[in-house]
Amino acid sequence: MRKTVLGVLSFALTVFAFSQAALAADPTGPTLKEASLVTEVLMWGETVTAVRLEYTDEIAAEELTQNIATQSTDSSQLKFHVFADRLVVRAYVNNSGKKDDVAACGKYVFLNFGVQNPDANTYRSQVTFNPVTKNRPRLSGYIVTQTAPITTRSGKVIEPVSVSTRTEIAVGIDDYTTFTYKNEATGHMLYYHLFIPKGYEAKKQGAKNLPLVVHFPSMDFNYADWTGKYRGALFSHHDALYWSDEGSQAAHPAFVVTVGGAADPKWSLMNFAESEMQQNYVKVVEKILADYNVDASRIYAVSLAGGSMPMWSTILGNPRLFAAQISTSYDTDAAYKDEKVSREKFSQTLKILPGWFFAGLKDPTGLGALGPADNRYKGERLRDTAEWANQNGFHIDIAYGKEGEQMWNGFLRGEKASRMAEAQLTRAKAEGATHLVTIYIPGTLGVNQHWSWDATYSNAVVRNWLFEHVNKTPYTPGK
Repeated sequence: MRKTVLGVLSFALTVFAFSQAALAADPTGPTLKEASLVTEVLMWGETVTAVRLEYTDEIAAEELTQNIATQSTDSSQLKFHVFADRLVVRAYVNNSGKKDDVAACGKYVFLNFGVQNPDANTYRSQVTFNPVTKNRPRLSGYIVTQTAPITTRSGKVIEPVSVSTRTEIAVGIDDYTTFTYKNEATGHMLYYHLFIPKGYEAKKQGAKNLPLVVHFPSMDFNYADWTGKYRGALFSHHDALYWSDEGSQAAHPAFVVTVGGAADPKWSLMNFAESEMQQNYVKVVEKILADYNVDASRIYAVSLAGGSMPMWSTILGNPRLFAAQISTSYDTDAAYKDEKVSREKFSQTLKILPGWFFAGLKDPTGLGALGPADNRYKGERLRDTAEWANQNGFHIDIAYGKEGEQMWNGFLRGEKASRMAEAQLTRAKAEGATHLVTIYIPGTLGVNQHWSWDATYSNAVVRNWLFEHVNKTPYTPGK
């Protein structure tokens, strides 16, 4: 016990000495200015993935290691140490300050971490938020030591120093601006998080109008965070961020909005007239239309799981609002709990706008949706409802086949995933199908069989499909 106490005391004194050395350094010389934690939203949620060090002078990449002649990948060769249970797997420099932008020199040094536990089923030990308390606190600081002298490009030397991270950089999330909407008549408050494309910060005469992607989160919208802005829809899953990521924006510049706020059980009601939160979300969309250069004929709805219920309710309550919709991990049987009503509402939605519906075949959520005798899984219910619709005059391409041979492999990403989507779209076009249903092969969805959104929204061809649709009559509020 005495050795442990002495070890801690020794470490504390070392950190103090390093910090004092930094403070006493020549103010005209280069210094380590600031250290920040970097987080990203991975499949299972927001995770700390790196530390960013900002220096006042540029550093060459070769200065990061003790002896590059050894060609060693051992992190002990680095001139840095992070006092945390995380393995540094990559170190690099740049001037952009952006993670994974590797350059030959720069004022920023990044220390990337490996994934602490690659088993997605135990992801809760890795995320920044607590799914039980539904809260994301401010992160504790990591202590980072520069363990050896570094010579900057100007020829000056930065001596060893230790610092503690004091700021957070949330990749993707920080690209959203949070606003507050208050319904003056009722006092109802709603936060909304808006991604604004560069150059579109205010409405400008003559500027090209861009699409608006309206994201409908599940109940994670009520996850609070240390900023007080209820950004749970952004940090608990990556689905909304796929639409604002650089790749998607390069292909389809667009505004993206999602919502947050205190728990509201009426969010998931299937009657738009009974949910003030749904109604206020439409008012938020109308405000965005008024404040920014948004193309009113290209407003799109996308959902995460239980967010499909308020999305479908909003579509039925505002049949001219959206040009197309994509839903994930839900079905109308689970939403309405009545087969006749489910099929009626599904038919009404199909008549209003094109839709693409996704679910894992063996997604167990909503078992017994139509009663104790209903032992089908979510993907099976969705497939059966679509087959009924086709027998009643609709045109839906169902990626299932006779024995499941057309189901999608949810493991695939990139070009291989795109080819799956292109194959279904080619088939749908040949059939004259306006709508699509996609079922995922059992066991191919990360985390569990309910989580189809990551495989869906990461697919560039799926996103392209949405942006191809245009309302013949642009939405006009109040009409």
